[in-house]
Amino acid sequence: MINQANSGKILIVESDAILRGRMVELFTQAGMETIDVANHDDAMPHLDETSVSLLLTELPRAPLETSNSSEIDAARTAGALGWVRRIRSVAPSLPIVLTTSEEADRAACEALLQGAASYVPKKQADATLVETVEQVLQVSQNAKQATDVDECVAQMKLTLILPSHESMVPAIIAKLEAAVGPLNLFDEMIWTQVAMALDEAILNAMIHGNLEVDSELREQGDGQAYWDQIQLRRDQPAYGDRRTEVSLTATRSQAVFVIKDQGPGFDAATLPDPTDPANLESIGGRGLLLINAFMDEVHHNEQGNELTMIKRKAAGERPCEDDE
Repeated sequence: MINQANSGKILIVESDAILRGRMVELFTQAGMETIDVANHDDAMPHLDETSVSLLLTELPRAPLETSNSSEIDAARTAGALGWVRRIRSVAPSLPIVLTTSEEADRAACEALLQGAASYVPKKQADATLVETVEQVLQVSQNAKQATDVDECVAQMKLTLILPSHESMVPAIIAKLEAAVGPLNLFDEMIWTQVAMALDEAILNAMIHGNLEVDSELREQGDGQAYWDQIQLRRDQPAYGDRRTEVSLTATRSQAVFVIKDQGPGFDAATLPDPTDPANLESIGGRGLLLINAFMDEVHHNEQGNELTMIKRKAAGERPCEDDE
């Protein structure tokens, strides 16, 4: 749970008045303040307000004059990219969470690549909206903690051995951020995306790898069975004694993160295609999609209990020193 006193307001852009009202209600129940508007133009004056900490937005519905599915996808994607770029021109570091619908899946995938931090399918708003926004706010706030650059640092290494307690993950990500900070690898927006991928990967190793809790439980009822199973497994030594190893090796050109659990692993070939927009509608597929969208390389070991993620310094960003 984030510190709500420091979280600012959530700016909501949603054309459906009933759904918009429900979103405001959910955030109010969670102790979070909101500003809600019905369209993208009305959102623009609020984007440079210092009180806004996150933008929760649906994608534009571009006017369509064709029934051709590929042309429809292209129009929606162009509208989505234009909207994200418009936001970035005014508020380059403001975290963006998309609200998605089935017909805009491909556009949402492209918007994620252009700078959005996460997404919530509209039909899952009750179950995952507040949780996702809190997750993004947490990693975004960590990214805003300024760190002086030590130009003499050429490489950083860090290894953490962790119990399966999801409450530790924000502090783990903050530790990793502090380690890569002196290398001047990522700007605030990129680090927020890296942190989202790390959050998903570490939680996956702890909960699905070590505790062997199936993500499909989250889609049953109100999802309480999922959290009950986590607590049950954590109290059983056969599962609870397992540890997650998180290691970082970073230079001035890239960061390599390796996440390894002590679970039985799985056949990585059976994973759903993370580029398939259909995975946007699956709670279980969200983490895989975000990891692959935000990292430059993603590899599983043969056993399926170790994930290597590589993020390189963006082209055009000049390192403080020449890489060896």
